[in-house]
Amino acid sequence: MTKAFYLTALALMLAGCAPAPTPEPIIPTVPGIDPVTGQPFDLTPGLNDLEPDVCKSAAYAGLVGQPGTVVANAGITQPFRVIPLGSLVTEEYSSQRIDFYLDGTGNIAKISCG
Repeated sequence: MTKAFYLTALALMLAGCAPAPTPEPIIPTVPGIDPVTGQPFDLTPGLNDLEPDVCKSAAYAGLVGQPGTVVANAGITQPFRVIPLGSLVTEEYSSQRIDFYLDGTGNIAKISCG
């Protein structure tokens, strides 16, 4: 074999011993935080601006954490629905209706218009 062959083989073997390139740092992304500015932003643009709590669900915030059965006795005079965890919601959106979302134990986890 020729001298050029051995030099080429030696160069290829030494190239495999070079240190690995330094990886680019991974910048974690946080939902609702702009990765460039670091400022928070609304994850549902438009919805909160157009109809902020039209159904007055905030009046029932004290029910969060209580069993879903208390909704029927809460004296609500407008449309409402109780939505168990994992249920499909098939009715059309109504800004006047109050939605009570239950967690896996049957307690109210979230209240919103819907």
